[in-house]
Amino acid sequence: MKIFVEDIKEHLGHYLALVFILAFGVGALVFFQRTPQMQIISAFLTACFYVLWGVVHHYIEKDLHIRVVIEYITVALLGFLILWSIIIRT
Repeated sequence: MKIFVEDIKEHLGHYLALVFILAFGVGALVFFQRTPQMQIISAFLTACFYVLWGVVHHYIEKDLHIRVVIEYITVALLGFLILWSIIIRT
């Protein structure tokens, strides 16, 4: 736990950007709650910015590898597909 807290302190700007991206995505989903098409676009853009953030973060840290990119794409795709399936059901 101590290492995790130190990592956040060291990269506070990076994690604040991530929190902003995810908060913006949640806010967009709530704001467009009556427009499913805009919710899907918002979820997609949030997923794209999440992947972009991950790639930039690891590039800056000089530990960017293809498996890291694939991991971020996989997590973003899974999150997008879950949100998409929830949005189209309502």
